[in-house]
Amino acid sequence: MDAPFRLDDRVVIITGASRGIGAGTARAVSHAGGSVVLVARSGDDLAEVAASLPGQSRIVVGAVEDPAVPPQAVAAAAEMGDLWGLVNNAGISPAYAPTAETSDDDWQQILAVNLRASAAFARAALPAMVAAGKGGRVVNLSSIAAFAGLPNLVAYNATKAALDAMTRTMAVEYGPAGINVNSIAPGTITTEMVQQMMDTNPALAEKFVSKTAIGRVGTVDETAWPIVFLLSDAAGFMTGQVMLIDGGRLAAA
Repeated sequence: MDAPFRLDDRVVIITGASRGIGAGTARAVSHAGGSVVLVARSGDDLAEVAASLPGQSRIVVGAVEDPAVPPQAVAAAAEMGDLWGLVNNAGISPAYAPTAETSDDDWQQILAVNLRASAAFARAALPAMVAAGKGGRVVNLSSIAAFAGLPNLVAYNATKAALDAMTRTMAVEYGPAGINVNSIAPGTITTEMVQQMMDTNPALAEKFVSKTAIGRVGTVDETAWPIVFLLSDAAGFMTGQVMLIDGGRLAAA
């Protein structure tokens, strides 16, 4: 194993790839030698990300909860080679309200994007990986919300905990085929949205920082490169696990 962290000649699908952790992961995978299929709603944003990459890429424009989109992503991957990896990054949290005030519509929307879409992409990608016969990797984007009862986010928290359960189940089912399945659980990461929140609300920024053991929030790159590790041969004996990238937030709770 001369270069265990490299992804040369490997094709990875990344959902929610137009910004934030998804775009950062696309850049990291590409710099590690991989080819990427970028999936998101905004074609303009995807084109901008693709133009910044050193390696091959394809773009699939569509909502991840649209059942037509996962097969399109797998077909786009096949244009570049055998599918090796899937990063289920797309997620939303549009509802911020106590449990009793979280509507059925909020639940349905969050479940559709955060959980059912991830399952749909897995259903599309896993058979392609098995057919290629080379093994593979699935990385599901969980959150510290799967471990902590973050108030006013009941539906979001529930989907992330369920995603971790799905990770363990897929790891057991597909381990014999050489396909490793893990989750990564970030804490507060300075995506464009979070940075804007902190810039406009210094008190919130201080709250985020004070909750971490290392006294700062994380960067997109500090999440993206651990995902590359989970996609690589270096993580060959790791499956069914949840990797926390939270600056010690849960340790300090």
